[in-house]
Amino acid sequence: MRKLFVYILAALTLAGCEVIREEDRLIPVETRTSVRRHVLLEFTGFRCVNCPTAAELAQSLEQTYEGQLYTVSLHPASNPFTQGAYDYTCPEADSVYLWMGGTATTPFPAGNVNMRRLGDDSFADMSQWATMVYDAMQDTVAPYIRCVSAVADTTQRQVDVLIEHVPSIEAHMACWLIEDSVAGVQAMPDGTVNTQYFHRHVLRAAWNHQPFGGPTNGQASERHISVDLPEGCDPRHCSVIAMLLDKNDFHILNAHETTLDFRTDY
Repeated sequence: MRKLFVYILAALTLAGCEVIREEDRLIPVETRTSVRRHVLLEFTGFRCVNCPTAAELAQSLEQTYEGQLYTVSLHPASNPFTQGAYDYTCPEADSVYLWMGGTATTPFPAGNVNMRRLGDDSFADMSQWATMVYDAMQDTVAPYIRCVSAVADTTQRQVDVLIEHVPSIEAHMACWLIEDSVAGVQAMPDGTVNTQYFHRHVLRAAWNHQPFGGPTNGQASERHISVDLPEGCDPRHCSVIAMLLDKNDFHILNAHETTLDFRTDY
């Protein structure tokens, strides 16, 4: 009887073993690792004598954490440091500033990392920026987002952007247009006025003019959007930053920046 049981078991085992072709044995699964990138928001104005020093600090931090930190300077119209004969403001910068609690008496330069609300006062003096950035760098968990391409149409004055992000995430997706090396006027720490100052990483516009973007609603992982190129904005010095924001408080979950290509010769 025992021999019969062994024969039956062997037969069943052989019958259950299907020969699978080698190319069918492993099904590759796409995996995407995501680098956590942070954003230092620098609230600044051309009448602020301490802002050039803060800009140098922001640039130094970006170089220290190359590939992991982006800096964006915002010139909000609601602060007197930005008001006068020279205008580097945009409505989106003012929207972020007011949402974060900025007023006409908020001292500049003021900074924030990842648009995190910090209670009643969401702004930090530049003496705190290095520590804030270092603390943020300890957060390495991030949903995937990548700005695949950004193509400027100089005739239509718009940038067509292709963005990939992790599918089915419930978040907001935003896209900012940044212009670097904007030649202009700046009050300097020594009391002089520099008429050939280069303003770095200036926020110029946002997708749908909404700095906090719009809900992903679990949509497909690829999104085609467009951002208007404001008049006077030089696309040769521009880039776009695509961001995923927390759906509740809009802090930045992850970001990715890319420079512009051109649809026509420029």
